[in-house]
Amino acid sequence: MIVRDHGDAKKTEVDEDQFISRRYTLRADGMGHSFHETVIKPGGELHMWYKNHKETVICTEGEGQIEDLTEGGKWDLKPGVLYALDKHQQHILSSEKGMTVLCCFSPSLVGMEDHDEQGSYPLYDDDGSVLQR
Repeated sequence: MIVRDHGDAKKTEVDEDQFISRRYTLRADGMGHSFHETVIKPGGELHMWYKNHKETVICTEGEGQIEDLTEGGKWDLKPGVLYALDKHQQHILSSEKGMTVLCCFSPSLVGMEDHDEQGSYPLYDDDGSVLQR
C-alpha cells in the first residue's frame, strides 16, 4: 500500500509562473497512472496539448475555465466538475482568481516532466531517456 501526504507531494513540486504541480504517485509506483495536485495561480492561462498522455482532471477548489481548441467548446470549472482529455485535445486552462485541481495521467509521468513549447510532456522511458516528443 502506498500512503503519502501533502508534505511528501511537496518534495516533487514543480513551481512555474502560472501553476504549481505536486506529484503524489509516479511511474515508479507501478500504478499505471500518475496522480497530481495542480494549483493554477491567479490569472493563470495555460495552453496545453498532451500529445503523449491522456488526462482526467477534477476541480476541488476555486473556479476556472477549460477551452477545447481541438473539438471546440468552453466549460466553466468549479469544485466537483471533471473533464477528461480522451483524444489528446489541445486546450487552454485558465483561472482568474486561482484554482486547485486533481489530475490523473496515463501513461504515468516519471517525475521530471515539464511542459515544452507546445504545452506537452515528452514521453520518457523508465531510465529517463525520451521515447517520444
